[in-house]
Amino acid sequence: MKENAITYQSSNIFYRTTGKGKPVVLIHGFAEDGDIWKNQIEFLQHHFYLIIPDLPGSGKSELINDMSMEGMAEVIKEILNFEVSKVSPTGGDLEGAVMAGHSMGGYIGLAFAEKYPEILSSLALVHSSAFADSEEKKANRLKSIEFVKKNGAYEFLKAAIVDL
Repeated sequence: MKENAITYQSSNIFYRTTGKGKPVVLIHGFAEDGDIWKNQIEFLQHHFYLIIPDLPGSGKSELINDMSMEGMAEVIKEILNFEVSKVSPTGGDLEGAVMAGHSMGGYIGLAFAEKYPEILSSLALVHSSAFADSEEKKANRLKSIEFVKKNGAYEFLKAAIVDL
C-alpha cells in the first residue's frame, strides 16, 4: 500500500493506492477514514487499482472550505486527475472508473456521478441511499457534525455506540 497526498485549496488530502488495473475509488463514510475498507483491500488489490482517500476532515486529511458532498466530490476528481497524470503525461483518460461509497461516501459518489457521469462505469452504494434525506435526518447530521467539531470523532463514537 502506497501512501499519497495532494494539496487541494491549500489543504493536504491523504489517500492510499494499491494494485493494478481498472481504477476503483473506495469512499468511506462519516466519522471514518480509508481504513474502513481494510477487509476489502486484501481481495480487490489483486484485480484493480485501488484509490482510497481519507475525506477532508477525516483521518490524515485536512478540512477544505466546501465540505458539501459536491465539494468532497471535487476532491475525489482531483485525486483521480493526479493519479492519471502520473501514468500519462497528457492527462490520460479517467473514463471507466468504479466508485464505491459507504454511507455518506455514497452521497459523495452520487454527487460525483451527477457532475461527472462520463467518468464512472459504475457506482456502488454500501449502506447508503440514492434518496434525499428527510429534514429530520439532515438536522441530526448537522448536530452530529457540530458535536464532532467540538468534541472529536472518538467522543462522538463513544456517545453513539453504547459498548465502545
